[in-house]
Amino acid sequence: MSESVAEILENQLKQYLGEAMPAHAAHDIHAALELSEVLEAKGFSFQLKDLCPKSLNETQWGAVFIKDDREFSANNAQSAVAICTAAVGALSSK
Repeated sequence: MSESVAEILENQLKQYLGEAMPAHAAHDIHAALELSEVLEAKGFSFQLKDLCPKSLNETQWGAVFIKDDREFSANNAQSAVAICTAAVGALSSK
């Protein structure tokens, strides 16, 4: 059985963060926001934006981590997945 995108993201993040990785971050927005705080403690700034603010039936979120004038961004219909995807990009850039 193949892993879901959320499981893959969480496994990648665990490799970078170990015990600092919040449980279920790619499934739960509250845990994903905790993840953003972990990255902020590492010197990243964070932004989350609703890319379809006036739509009643469309959802798209943009997450951005910024450090040293480099942006790591991701868009997804699920805000937690967008945050985790951008976080993987930020952490893998070292």
